[in-house]
Amino acid sequence: MLRALLALLAVVAVTVACSRLPIGDVPPTLAEEIAAEAAALEPGQVPVLALSPVGDIWTILSTRHVDRDDIDPAALAEGAVDRLIVAADRLELFDETIPAAAVPRPESLPEEFAPLWDAWSAVYAADAGDAPPDPVALSRTAMRGIVDALDDPHSAYVPPQEFALEDLEFTGSYQGVGAEVHAHEDTFTLTPMPDSPAEKAGLRPGDRLLTVDGVSVVGWTTLDVVSKVRGPSDTVVVLGVIHEGETAAVEISITRGPINLQSVTWQSTPSGHAYVRLSGFYANTDEALEDVLKEIIEADAHGLILDVRNNPGGLLSTTVNIASMFLDGGLVVYELDGAGERREWNAKDGGVAKDLPLILLVNQHSASAGEVLAGALQDRDRATVVGVRTFGKGSVNQLAPLSDGGGLYYSYGRWYTPNGCLIEGSGLGPDVEVERGPIQRDEQMLHALDLIAEIAPAPSG
Repeated sequence: MLRALLALLAVVAVTVACSRLPIGDVPPTLAEEIAAEAAALEPGQVPVLALSPVGDIWTILSTRHVDRDDIDPAALAEGAVDRLIVAADRLELFDETIPAAAVPRPESLPEEFAPLWDAWSAVYAADAGDAPPDPVALSRTAMRGIVDALDDPHSAYVPPQEFALEDLEFTGSYQGVGAEVHAHEDTFTLTPMPDSPAEKAGLRPGDRLLTVDGVSVVGWTTLDVVSKVRGPSDTVVVLGVIHEGETAAVEISITRGPINLQSVTWQSTPSGHAYVRLSGFYANTDEALEDVLKEIIEADAHGLILDVRNNPGGLLSTTVNIASMFLDGGLVVYELDGAGERREWNAKDGGVAKDLPLILLVNQHSASAGEVLAGALQDRDRATVVGVRTFGKGSVNQLAPLSDGGGLYYSYGRWYTPNGCLIEGSGLGPDVEVERGPIQRDEQMLHALDLIAEIAPAPSG
């Protein structure tokens, strides 16, 4: 699934849900026919097959996207045309109005995208006396224009080479820099994994990404960032960033290396409580946390501080399993799709730590699955949440195949906490708001230690 792909590509854009469409909805693959048509193209000829995936995209968005009733197809077509004109480098053809296409619009391209066909035909029908633009590359540019115009930061066109990797498992280790990327409106922010090459090189949580190897990321998708930052061990990538709270840009050189997706660490506090750090929700995180909780309980810890600050999220199944450790059944989270259909995920009965006093630490970089866990524990009165408002990534995403061999990653639904709070957009507020404070003094952690001592004091004597 795409969440696995992004993890293994070294910059992880983690989602709490991603699934394929049912097999009956997979369009026939035209990749070979599209490539053959492109290879045989002569000046003045108008290719047809390369635009077929646009029809697939419109079918998916108009029938499955969470905001499908509010999508303006004219705006999507305009976005595709704008990107097409610039990429084709033939602006002189469009000084005034785009001429109507002489070649009839193919049935594979919906009527809503007739303006795209007119622009496409104008680019190719004009014999410029040299080789025509690559229709495969130009079609992908147009599709990215459609997704950009959708104004959904969690949607993306996935080229065939990335889509082919989507069955990789989201577990184990990989090579890269070890940082997660969050798309938020027109910017990307980064969070380094603990003890990763990115963290060792000086990348900080919340760093805003400006450039990769000197190239601006303006107009990029998350997958564009992934493909540029990824790479084998012992190679170097230079990231231009602005640290959170600062204004000056800095360049950070990172030597890529092996990344171990270890996500659970813990230690005892001097007061006899336990502190557990969750850095992600990977395929093995729930098993690792259960082992840690058993150790904590056997050690007779009086209470637990669970830290999901700077945690970008991960797998929904893992998140529900972790919530189950602190609950005794009941609702964890529910999803609403664009048709208003509701799907629920419930905790298992008899959580191993359901009676252990609990403080949950969150911050502005706690996202996705971390927010699902926070919402469940907060709404179910199971934990006191300390920190600041969370990131606000609560979309449910699916990866749908397209006829060019690529795919469309799109928002299918949205997550809600048990009490009906929408996660997407505004995030979740803490029970006790505490800013982190200076780097050398973690005010949130200090406040959590005070609270856990009040809730679960050490026995006297």
